[in-house]
Amino acid sequence: MRSGKRLLSIFAVFLVLSGCAAMKPAGEEPLGPPTITASSIRARAVVELKKDASTAAGRAAILAKAPGSFRIEIFGPFGLTAALIASDGKKLFVNSDGQVSEFFWGDPEIPYSFKAEEVVSFLTGAPYPPALDMPGVSASRDDRGRLREYSRASEDRDGLKVTLGEYREVGGAHIPFLIRIKDGKRDLAIKYTEVEINPFIEEDLFSLEAHSDRGSKEVD
Repeated sequence: MRSGKRLLSIFAVFLVLSGCAAMKPAGEEPLGPPTITASSIRARAVVELKKDASTAAGRAAILAKAPGSFRIEIFGPFGLTAALIASDGKKLFVNSDGQVSEFFWGDPEIPYSFKAEEVVSFLTGAPYPPALDMPGVSASRDDRGRLREYSRASEDRDGLKVTLGEYREVGGAHIPFLIRIKDGKRDLAIKYTEVEINPFIEEDLFSLEAHSDRGSKEVD
């Protein structure tokens, strides 16, 4: 449970063919440019959180769907849910150890630096996050136009810095298999082990009351 609580504190920093690609593990760096952009993903991952002097790691199931819906479920021993964060694009839901928090996006009481649309863009590998035109935002890309670094300064809370790497080709899309998010207090690394692009995802999976995604909770 202690590991689950540590993982929860980050979430917040922070879910075939072109229409439905099969789960694909990490492969080689793609040689050609991407042919499509993923609008949604279903993935399995390993996450690592560093906060102060402590480090916690665990397995996760991730769903994301543009523009602002995502679900990140972290599993503890025996595949039980240790922490869950979800967004339906209007609200942010967090649940750990039976303790539930609910916020409207834009609420100044949200203790996290990210925005829903930013999280989805990082998880899906979108080259142009929706907040690029905001003051204090900067981004850099590689020679194929893929986002590599993203940062956003803020006067009233910690800044946000994101690094994306280890891009792999999945169904024609280039997906970052390593996503690292820092917000001044926390350092979170998400490493995908399998990714499915543009799957059909039921909208109710982005609510707090939903059961886990039908896919396996285990990550090899």
